[in-house]
Amino acid sequence: MDKVRKLQITLYRKAKAEPQHRFWSLYGEVLRRDVLAAALDAVLANGGAPGVDGERLETIAATAQSREQWLETLREELRTGRYRPSPVRRVWIAKRSGEGERPLGIPTVKDRVVQAAVYLVLMPIHEADFHDQSYGFRPKRRAQQAMEAVRRAAHTGRVEVLDADLSKFFDTIPHRGLMREVARRVSDGSILWLIKGWLRAPIVEETGEGKRKVTPNRQGTPQGGVISPLLANRYLNPLDHQNQWKQPPSHGPLCR
Repeated sequence: MDKVRKLQITLYRKAKAEPQHRFWSLYGEVLRRDVLAAALDAVLANGGAPGVDGERLETIAATAQSREQWLETLREELRTGRYRPSPVRRVWIAKRSGEGERPLGIPTVKDRVVQAAVYLVLMPIHEADFHDQSYGFRPKRRAQQAMEAVRRAAHTGRVEVLDADLSKFFDTIPHRGLMREVARRVSDGSILWLIKGWLRAPIVEETGEGKRKVTPNRQGTPQGGVISPLLANRYLNPLDHQNQWKQPPSHGPLCR
């Protein structure tokens, strides 16, 4: 078992055993060489377009030396406090339904790697709190499992299904409420500063003829950000737990 996985297991067990515990010393874990390397591996495997600075994954991964130099430079920026989140490049992509478009926020490669490192550290802590009937954007969980839970409930006599869609959810999450939820488990000021910086990063959009429109980001967490799904789940977590207690006896599990 690699050291990053051992770290995650340790954090998960601590969070599970102490539901009220707030983790205060996490930034040092993000700075770990193996955590940053694992984060870069994840970003490289996922691919993706460059952000506002134009830096491409192919350049970083061109040689082992270029990769190591890039990682060491990033680690030093984080260690000395010189790292600053960059604006997010917005593009529009077609919805799967074919009805209209939705915005996709593309952070820079550097921001994606730091977000991935923070995700590796925070994910096991928040996973300890998430409801068992929550399936969206979680490790080793799929929509098919949620459908299977509904199928099993139907076989026990549950006959009602409620299908709800949170319109533009990622784009409208209030920052203050989200940060309050994250802070229930995290008291490390450096980690909270990073998350707040990513949330407030301005949105940059091409308007044609080489011009750019810059818009302040006052709400939402950009779809396309590595850490956005985890933050969205954290924000919905109280709702998941509340609804499980309020469902009528005739209803099956409230899956999400």
